[in-house]
Amino acid sequence: MRQAIAILAVAGLAGAASANDFTGAYDPANWTVADVAGGSVVFNGNTGVTLTSGDIGLAGDTTVTIAAAATGTFSFDWSYSSGDSGDFDSGGYIHNGQFFLGQNDTPGSGSVAIAVNAGDTIGWYVNTLDGAFGPGTLAVTNFRGPIPAPGAAALLGLGGLALVRRRR
Repeated sequence: MRQAIAILAVAGLAGAASANDFTGAYDPANWTVADVAGGSVVFNGNTGVTLTSGDIGLAGDTTVTIAAAATGTFSFDWSYSSGDSGDFDSGGYIHNGQFFLGQNDTPGSGSVAIAVNAGDTIGWYVNTLDGAFGPGTLAVTNFRGPIPAPGAAALLGLGGLALVRRRR
């Protein structure tokens, strides 16, 4: 029985390499929202985030960013749509100030997984070039961000438990 508990404890610590959705280090309160074009960022509890570009005649970006809490994988599912025509709206993800995806007026969806280092800026954006004729909307779900591995003290404690168990 104790051996099973120790195995479960180790398995739980091994799974602590990434945060599932917007919790802990990635809680919505920890993100930075920037908007210059009348857009919006709405966190859907801790399950997703939706960014909508402005549609009030102003051009610019609406972003939500955070520093990666650890080195690891930044991954998420995305869906983008726009009511505008041409290439006046776009959306995607941000890594260290660079914008990726840029779906313009082409609806799309997919999954992204990229390697990031602790402290890298990660997040998402929507952009409007004209601020008119319908906003672009980027919906993000299944976000996972890297978190620090369990401390060495916790691992030493588990090792000590294993030795005690072995002696008995």
